[in-house]
Amino acid sequence: MDRLKIALVGAGRRGAGAHLPVIVQLADVFDFVAICDKEEETAQSLAAEHGVRAYTSVRDLVDNEDIDVADVVVPGVAHHAICCFLAQAGVHQVVETPIAMTRPASDMMIRAARDAGVYLEVAENYYRAPIERLKKKVLVSDVIGEIGRIYRICHEGGYHGMSLLRVLAGGNPRQVIGLSHTTPVIPHIDRMKRHHELERWSLSFLEFDNDVAALMVYSNVIHARSLGRKQAGMDEIDGTAGSIVDGNVYVVPQDELETGAQGVAYEPVRVTETVNGVNVLREIRYELPGGAIGWENPFANYALSEGQVAVADELLSIANAVREDREPDYGAAMGRLDQEMSLAVNASIEADRETIVFPLPDETEVEHNIHRGFEDRFLCAWDDVETLVDVFYPRS
Repeated sequence: MDRLKIALVGAGRRGAGAHLPVIVQLADVFDFVAICDKEEETAQSLAAEHGVRAYTSVRDLVDNEDIDVADVVVPGVAHHAICCFLAQAGVHQVVETPIAMTRPASDMMIRAARDAGVYLEVAENYYRAPIERLKKKVLVSDVIGEIGRIYRICHEGGYHGMSLLRVLAGGNPRQVIGLSHTTPVIPHIDRMKRHHELERWSLSFLEFDNDVAALMVYSNVIHARSLGRKQAGMDEIDGTAGSIVDGNVYVVPQDELETGAQGVAYEPVRVTETVNGVNVLREIRYELPGGAIGWENPFANYALSEGQVAVADELLSIANAVREDREPDYGAAMGRLDQEMSLAVNASIEADRETIVFPLPDETEVEHNIHRGFEDRFLCAWDDVETLVDVFYPRS
């Protein structure tokens, strides 16, 4: 089958650093033809490095290139404008997270893709990580029984955390309560060049429609991994018969249920091999009392690290959607729901810890304020695609 022509849009954004090497590795799937970035030096430098053409305008990109897919990694506030423009040009897209800054902006993208007959995938990578794929297989196998609660403490949160909690819980959100606490921190710049003077901490308590509950703790400093934060986060999934804690499965031997019920830990076993100098994951599995449960890496023949597998899966998802004329594996509706869950936490916080029930109303006050803030910053209506496609969006 012919390779799909792909362009990277927003090549200077930090997400592009994860996408570029994977696009190059998937050379049997994609014909990498162009890079587009508003900063000419960035576009020219990366294009020369990879032997592709450089553009500083997405208008020029679609006028001069017959591309099938755009990998959109521009700043999140620009997603709706760039993706709507690309859809109108007949280009399929995989867009970085979050899908958009608000649900109305997400809906613009979804409508534009539908009206143009193109596919839109969201590059949500947390649930796609090999260890999370394996944990999900354990959960559906009933090894730890029926899930009751999930904890995600001191890891990246927001829409990423919401996505992972929802996938692991196996249900849709019913309601959420959000709490927040803000404290000063010594002024510092993190590894991603972001400046911090305050730590904005939040706690989210979610209930799903299958009665699973989830608790998540997050802050901007935890996310940045600065000031020693995120050194010992915790992931725990509690079931009626056992648990999964930080990647280890705990199962209680039947004859010890009345003598302490201490769980026996089973660590994930990784099978790797070297491909073109890269240590590649071939399989990850648990050797459990009832038999092994494993997940095989479909990208084991590529020189991709375990951390790159999720990015490859995102890109293959949009490729398969285009080739097979079907919806992507994750899709825009799920990306929108992740953002809705994250926005609901903020709505609860602003309403003094009020319980927020899903689905949210058409436009929350939080979203209204985001739109007004966008317009104040960029001096243009937030939904004016024709104008916004030419705006420069800083990377901070």
